[in-house]
Amino acid sequence: MARIDGAPAVWHELPAPLAAELGQTIASFGHVEDMLKRAIFAMDRHRLPGGIGESDFRAWLRRMDHVASDSLGTLIERMERTLARENIADPELMGQLDEIKDWRNLLCHAAWAPVAEGWQPRFASTQGEIFEDTLDASDLAAIRAMTLDAARRVARFIHALDDGNGVSE
Repeated sequence: MARIDGAPAVWHELPAPLAAELGQTIASFGHVEDMLKRAIFAMDRHRLPGGIGESDFRAWLRRMDHVASDSLGTLIERMERTLARENIADPELMGQLDEIKDWRNLLCHAAWAPVAEGWQPRFASTQGEIFEDTLDASDLAAIRAMTLDAARRVARFIHALDDGNGVSE
């Protein structure tokens, strides 16, 4: 169960280097979400038959509208299903994406507080897990690097489909 202890806290402004790295890391989460959407779209589009009927095409477009508004967790699940349909297994990438999802939830929803050891993002997950460690700019940079690596790995699936039809653009 989540703990709310002590008196209401005041706003603690993060040191500029930490705040800048936090912003860049959060931006990388948006980038990996965008790459997942593009990969799911490209791989799904690639599977469409050349003579697809109007109603089937409209149904496909509705599915893609849902993809466009999915959250990171749902996108990861869709990506895993999409890869399975293509008979592609990449457990390392899927594990990396799951780890990124956990970091995204923490970093986007935590309240930051100074502690003796540095800065602590105070957060309890939906499973009641409490993050009790501290993070610094180098930790955030490592999370960002992992996220951008995953985005590049996802992009490779798009580029593998490029047969001159603009799928990877």
